[in-house]
Amino acid sequence: MALLDYNRSILTNFTASTAIVLNAFEQLILEFGLFVEQPLNFVELLTTVGWAVTGVSLLPPNQPIIELSILQDGVLVASINQESIENGEDSPLENLTTFQAVLTNVAAGHHVYQLFARNLQTTQGTITITGPANISGKVIS
Repeated sequence: MALLDYNRSILTNFTASTAIVLNAFEQLILEFGLFVEQPLNFVELLTTVGWAVTGVSLLPPNQPIIELSILQDGVLVASINQESIENGEDSPLENLTTFQAVLTNVAAGHHVYQLFARNLQTTQGTITITGPANISGKVIS
């Protein structure tokens, strides 16, 4: 096995260095391309997003949920939902989400990868991407 291609998209590597407020609609956060040379391969995608929650509702369910989705050429290939940490005395509630997706036998050619984010429960609080925010991908064959 060998590493054939690597690329990444970085909004920021630092916490508290950006402010993208999420709503109920998917918002494009990051995008990059990878070239796949051979049809027998693995594409490994790794993303990290730091986010904060403010204005948490006192009514259950009282935590907003972030949804992160990765698309390959406009087609959903991976997604996760993560509920905010429990409400406490501290505000904002700071969260960090990291997840990996492994795709097998991706067709040869150039592919575009996009990371989208949205708040699945906007009435439960405001989610703001604060950083770090990055995604990387590598092709192994």
